[in-house]
Amino acid sequence: MNKPDVLTQIFGFLSTIARYIGLGVVALVQKILPSATNLSILAEPIGYLVLLTGFVILTSVARKVALIIVLVGWALILVRILLMAFRIG
Repeated sequence: MNKPDVLTQIFGFLSTIARYIGLGVVALVQKILPSATNLSILAEPIGYLVLLTGFVILTSVARKVALIIVLVGWALILVRILLMAFRIG
């Protein structure tokens, strides 16, 4: 029997996580809005949207952190150039 490759395992894991997150969101919505019925068919799409939203938030935060690191790096280089130009240190 062939073992599934790594990519198949990753997608299977993400699908399982999305399903459970979606079921949790659906259960929460049904507690808040009891008149909403048959939402279980939306569990997996909601789960994928939650995962994608989390990914977007993480990448935007990582982008801001990377920008701050680059700006601090340029500022330190500029300070070093000025110190060398004025022979201070």
